[in-house]
Amino acid sequence: MGDEPESPERRTWLLGALSGAVGTTLAAIVYPIVSFLWPRESTESGAMNVVAPFKANQLPDSGGHWPPPFDFGGKPCLVIKTPGGEIRAFNAVCTHTDCTVQFQPDKGQFLCACHNGIYDLNGFNVSGPPPRPLETYKVDFRPTGTPGEEEIIVSRT
Repeated sequence: MGDEPESPERRTWLLGALSGAVGTTLAAIVYPIVSFLWPRESTESGAMNVVAPFKANQLPDSGGHWPPPFDFGGKPCLVIKTPGGEIRAFNAVCTHTDCTVQFQPDKGQFLCACHNGIYDLNGFNVSGPPPRPLETYKVDFRPTGTPGEEEIIVSRT
């Protein structure tokens, strides 16, 4: 009874499981190498720059329709105008659960609807479960020739 030969089905299953484990290990080794060889677009300083898909004069002073988040290196980016007229940019991913935060101009805050996390206009977490502030980005402007229609350039600080 103890010297029964292995069944072909069992051998096939074991070879398949071993092949899958080896393939997964190779993928875990190769992926970081490929990511390093083809890095994302960046400037000479290493700071990514993205031109916002709207102009500075398209941001409402208060209320109104705010532009949706746009892609900044694979993450959503929000650009807002404070009541004082300053334009700021933030990573729109909540630091608690990776949900996208929403700007609430009437309340002057960002809200993460997943667990009611609230951030102020500086990106600091003021209530709820978020453990850290939102990541802030540097905002610069590029003149277009028409006053008030400057392009908004967002970059990592």
